[in-house]
Amino acid sequence: MTKKTVPDLKELFKQAAEIAEQVPENMQEAAFNRALDLLTGSSQDPAPAAGQAEQGKKRKGKVSTTEAPVPETASRPLLESIDSTQHPGVVSASKALDRALMVLQIAIRDHNVDGLAAKDIAAVLTDKFRISTTAAAVRMALDRSTTLVNRVRRGRGVVYRIMGPGEDYLAHLTEEKDDEVPTLKKRSRKKRTRCPAVASVEKPPGHSSSGSKKKTSSKKAAKPSARTAVLAPKAAVMQLIDIGYFSKGRTGGELQKYLKTKKGFTVGADQLRLALLRLVRDGNLERDENEDGKYEYKKP
Repeated sequence: MTKKTVPDLKELFKQAAEIAEQVPENMQEAAFNRALDLLTGSSQDPAPAAGQAEQGKKRKGKVSTTEAPVPETASRPLLESIDSTQHPGVVSASKALDRALMVLQIAIRDHNVDGLAAKDIAAVLTDKFRISTTAAAVRMALDRSTTLVNRVRRGRGVVYRIMGPGEDYLAHLTEEKDDEVPTLKKRSRKKRTRCPAVASVEKPPGHSSSGSKKKTSSKKAAKPSARTAVLAPKAAVMQLIDIGYFSKGRTGGELQKYLKTKKGFTVGADQLRLALLRLVRDGNLERDENEDGKYEYKKP
């Protein structure tokens, strides 16, 4: 077992605390200790009972031809093909569940891999995104979210597939982060303007306060422009629907370029793709695949 660094231990304690929050308060301490054992790999699964071992021997050789075992290298193609810089949301996510769902979504959407085992998700997070985690932590997070993922038996293992509610959950999570940006900026400005209180005591006798009033008024006038400069991707697309931009088919690349050059709004490709997907499901847009294999979005 490799020696863990201080950041690794902090991450493990954080994941164990998240897991412990899912149980009643009187059981949280025991749940935290158990989760920490599983995350650090210090506990071993009990050996199978004699009856189970005997039963396993009898079943050996009767492997179903319709169920293929989970490949040992299922995560290898993803480790080679995923570009971690294109998915910053995985690193910024604070919950083990959110990270696991994002990996499942990236696998099916960008690499046509429908379903991953817990150990493969943990391998992608650890080796590709440099987020230290274990298969046990991933398994515990996904097993509690039966409405977001589907558990499918493959051979002797289980793989997880993200479902529609899981994609909606991630899309809603992305929109919430976008909406929080203006609020955080406003709070930081307020704190900075209230800090210099000592300077007001040492003003010279002939000093006029008109300059400070002008600065205050200019800041108040600038607030509306700050609000309009940052929009959620879905809201930005809805504005373009209202002005007739989607009267003909538009690709995601065209839309991203238009928002940046014409509206001064920069949005990531992943966020924009999720916003368009939600609008298609809500019936605000429809999409068709063009000759180049790209989706074109158009108002119904």
